[in-house]
Amino acid sequence: MTTHHIGLAFDLIGDLFPDGTSKEVASYLNRKGPLPFGAIVREVNLSAVNIARSIATLAMHDLIECSSDNRSDSKRVLYAFSLQRALYILHYAKCIHCARQLYGFDGELIIEELLLNGKQRMSTLLIKVYERLIKAGKDPTVHSLQSIKETFKSLVSAHFLQRILIDESKPHIPITIEETSTNLVQIPELTPEGWKYLISNQQEESNEPAAKKIKVPTPTFGDEKIFWKVNFQRFFAHLRDQELIHAFTSRIDSNAGEIVRTMLRLAEIKPNPERTISISFIDIAKTISAAGLQLTDETLQKYMNVITSDVNNCIIKIGDQGRGTYEVDFQKALSGLTKAHIQSFLRERYGSNALRIYNMLEERGCLSQKQIEDMAMINAKEAQQYVYSMFIDGMLTLEELSKANDFNPTRTFYFFRVNLYNGVLSLLDHSYKTMSNLMQRHQFEKERHRKLIDKRDKVEAIIHSLREQNADDEQIKEVEDILSPIEKEQIQKLDAAFRKIELAQLQLTETILLLEMFLSISKSVAPAQKKTGGRAVAAKLLETRS
Repeated sequence: MTTHHIGLAFDLIGDLFPDGTSKEVASYLNRKGPLPFGAIVREVNLSAVNIARSIATLAMHDLIECSSDNRSDSKRVLYAFSLQRALYILHYAKCIHCARQLYGFDGELIIEELLLNGKQRMSTLLIKVYERLIKAGKDPTVHSLQSIKETFKSLVSAHFLQRILIDESKPHIPITIEETSTNLVQIPELTPEGWKYLISNQQEESNEPAAKKIKVPTPTFGDEKIFWKVNFQRFFAHLRDQELIHAFTSRIDSNAGEIVRTMLRLAEIKPNPERTISISFIDIAKTISAAGLQLTDETLQKYMNVITSDVNNCIIKIGDQGRGTYEVDFQKALSGLTKAHIQSFLRERYGSNALRIYNMLEERGCLSQKQIEDMAMINAKEAQQYVYSMFIDGMLTLEELSKANDFNPTRTFYFFRVNLYNGVLSLLDHSYKTMSNLMQRHQFEKERHRKLIDKRDKVEAIIHSLREQNADDEQIKEVEDILSPIEKEQIQKLDAAFRKIELAQLQLTETILLLEMFLSISKSVAPAQKKTGGRAVAAKLLETRS
């Protein structure tokens, strides 16, 4: 974990929990490791109540892991901070948008409630989502409790939600355990009293004010020990599939993208994270014709030949059964998408000549400095500067072949090689740093123009209330004139700057997700760094050349 990685994680926690206590507790646990509650209270300069609330909140979001102390016979609970889980906060917006596209407004609110509040029971979730729908002005006949429950079932059946239970074997530890694969999609049946209570609340929600409602004791719903949380790995797999479809659409055409979408849909629940199950040509043809895409078998076969001959070789033909059997290799697909990001980074940072050297090294393997200068057709000074710069950034690795055991520089050959794993780590570190800078810039601009933003919000609130009261246009115009022309121009510039920052954050989030998925699935191993001073020599040579 780099400093940029850790800094971004705590920036995200501070943005999600603005109280400051949660960030301080998480930072302390990250530095000191698993600790009991008493040690945290003694070391952190906060009240025990606030620390307990922060730990409970972070545990509900899986940002803190609870475990028993195996070193003693006491029933102490140790709390540890999960740094990798904190980075999932980056992808909250993408998960919510994905749920909106697939399951509509109901699905969006279900995922949003789980992301904002952590683990929840189904009964509690139904009530909260229905209340938000009513406040948003939605039609209660269309967005009823039954429709919300059906959307919830669809999310569970597609494995976008994960079922968990309270671990009763260790009652002194407030942890939950994930269900087995057979029970993952089972929806708990609510008791008749609980469902009747929900229906009665639904009928009274829009008819009576809150002050006149008769308080009815809350019955038992039957799902008190069953909780649900968002399955991030399923969302990440869906977003990865969309990236792959977009790549084939832009590289070939829309029909190729639809064929790849059909293959991924046929193997949507993938038991193997590296490859899909085998898919026959006949199944692909049937699914495509049912979807309304008019392609003959000959045309489809030509498309499959073009897709399988792609440069990344991520769709493989593994047999001739059923007129051909195919698989999608996600490791090769992610490798190809990652290479495209690295090449774009090198082109923007160093120029086309550096990209030419990188592609040549990737194609030829390892080359010496003299070979690079001759084959890249670049003068020696520029070639050395490009090679040393990419080496310092981690895009290239150095291999040393010595004639003797002492590794004397005069009797040692130095070869440069492309290592995709190291390149991804370097680019990911740059991405973390850039994302943290964007978040800090956004916060700085908000604090800098706080008075203007508050004034704009007050004016918009007054205009909204006037329009609800059917006020005249002249009254609304008078309120709008509270903001001077200079202030309106400043607000327009500020909104444009915020849009640019948010767009950059969205694009950077997609890049970070792609790079993280490549690292998780890659079988590569970062080579051990030899203590020969190669990096220091390169930095010194680059400084001398400059």
